[in-house]
Amino acid sequence: MKRAAYPLPIGELHDPDALKQAARDYLNNYGSSREERLEMQRILTLAEQGDKESHRAIILRLQHYFEEVLRRPVTEKILPHVNAYEGLTYATYGWGILDVVLQLSPWVEEVRISADKPVSYLEQGKKKFLPYRPTLKEVEILQQKLTNAAGLTFNEKKPRLSGYLDSLKARLTMFTFPYSRVPTIIVRRFTTVSFSLDDLRRQPLPAFDEKVQLLIEQQVYGRGNVLVIGPMAAGKTTLMICMLKLKNPETEYITIYESEHEMRFGDIWPGEVIELQNVEEIGIELAHCFKDLYRTTANTILIGEIREPIEAYHFINAGIRGTDATIGALHERFPHQALNDLTDLVYQYGGRSIELTQERISRAVNFVNSLKFRNNGHRFIDAIHVTEWNALMQRAESVPLVHKNLATGEYEWTGKHLSGELVEYMCGMGHADLGVLKALGLTDIGRQL
Repeated sequence: MKRAAYPLPIGELHDPDALKQAARDYLNNYGSSREERLEMQRILTLAEQGDKESHRAIILRLQHYFEEVLRRPVTEKILPHVNAYEGLTYATYGWGILDVVLQLSPWVEEVRISADKPVSYLEQGKKKFLPYRPTLKEVEILQQKLTNAAGLTFNEKKPRLSGYLDSLKARLTMFTFPYSRVPTIIVRRFTTVSFSLDDLRRQPLPAFDEKVQLLIEQQVYGRGNVLVIGPMAAGKTTLMICMLKLKNPETEYITIYESEHEMRFGDIWPGEVIELQNVEEIGIELAHCFKDLYRTTANTILIGEIREPIEAYHFINAGIRGTDATIGALHERFPHQALNDLTDLVYQYGGRSIELTQERISRAVNFVNSLKFRNNGHRFIDAIHVTEWNALMQRAESVPLVHKNLATGEYEWTGKHLSGELVEYMCGMGHADLGVLKALGLTDIGRQL
């Protein structure tokens, strides 16, 4: 085994910076053969990409070096909430304080790191703080490491980065001067990528009960068009992923459009998935991107989040022509207002009249699944509505099928029936179970039409 090329005297290992330098010297010069040196460089490279196995290998190597070779155990606190060797590893060849926060709990959803401010994070919907203030230099070094891991460029001429960290299955957003006054890092991890509807129902704070789950399943099996609404962090993306996972990979084709690749659904679903994102900066206009949605012969089209009028227009367009199922998410707190918001966006894009726009929406959206988010971190479906066209009033209306009584915590069904045409479509074109729909009180049809 090769000792560090220029190890510091034991007496000089008196502060964290000296310990970090000693660790770098040792690891960078580790190995008595070419193969050992190449293997260590591979481990160090993977560690800077966020690989946890490489972190563990470095931790063991550093512990051996300081305790068995130098006879100088590390007891200094390099980073909070981890032991000395973990802190030394994260601070040298890891992602520093970001690694610390992410290992606090598997339920950490989002981490925010800014220079000279306490690190904050969301754990199961609750905002928490870590009593640690990273320095400006520390944040800038971490930004560079994350830039390399994301495979993108980030500097003062490109002061905004939006990318993906594959090792974490997380979205990365970063700002720096002059765009942001303080360098900032935001990492949002999809903690529920592997979840199913069963998991959401059985978690400590359940998202819905068994009957509501059955209705959501029938929406998917029946190829229904579904609008998922709720405030930020209410779990819209998680619910849509769980719904898509019910699709049959042997018979279904799925096309997903998002402003940025976030779901990465093709990584967890064995079927055929085309995932598109907004790339106007390289000359592909958003209008042409949406035309490609219809050229993929997809049974299901999903629009990750409806923000712009053109996104709303094509969500409605896909819902009434060309596909068997359309799913989309919209930031809206109230289901009875969702159709009005959708109307406003579609009309902005080029609607000819409010009445015609609403009539098209009533055909394009079958169900509205509404999510709520409480300050205790509880995310749940508070109501599911069905959409109808009111010919007398000439407007689209969302009528509740089931809603949650917040006083009792129980779901109450209104007794509202689905239209015969919708039931026929869900059971004939799709594979909804008529017996389940009858058991839920959504139809009294004795046989398929």
